[in-house]
Amino acid sequence: MATRATIRIAKREAGVSFNEHTEDYHTQIYHHYDGYPDHLGVALAEFVSDTRVVNGIPIKTDNIKYANGLGDLAAQTLVYLKLGIPYERHEITPGNVYLDKHGTERCDLDYMYYIWADEGKDIWISIFDWYNNCLFVGTPEKLINKYKIDTNDDG
Repeated sequence: MATRATIRIAKREAGVSFNEHTEDYHTQIYHHYDGYPDHLGVALAEFVSDTRVVNGIPIKTDNIKYANGLGDLAAQTLVYLKLGIPYERHEITPGNVYLDKHGTERCDLDYMYYIWADEGKDIWISIFDWYNNCLFVGTPEKLINKYKIDTNDDG
């Protein structure tokens, strides 16, 4: 059974609350299965945790990934998911991940994610359930700490 989710890339702006939906988002990605916070949420958080949104392409001098604006962040996120990297596939396969037309409303979602980003600002993530309850708001690191399942020998 599918656990459907959308991921919206949205601009961090003054006066816009992270625990409320916004229709002023840049891009929407549909993810058909494994949309649970302990899978898709953690995968998104791990992907963006070392990403900085910039204007222009900086000279890479450290282990930080850069996205040249929200469009580049959306493209990188789409490729990461479409390649199946969270599943360790590293190949494009049909299905599961789709780029939605702006304004697409899906009535069968289990989760909705927002990745809030802007040039020079930390990335934050919000998670909403199918009842539109806000389950999580915070940095990628806090999401990982809350939802990543401990797979070591102790737990």
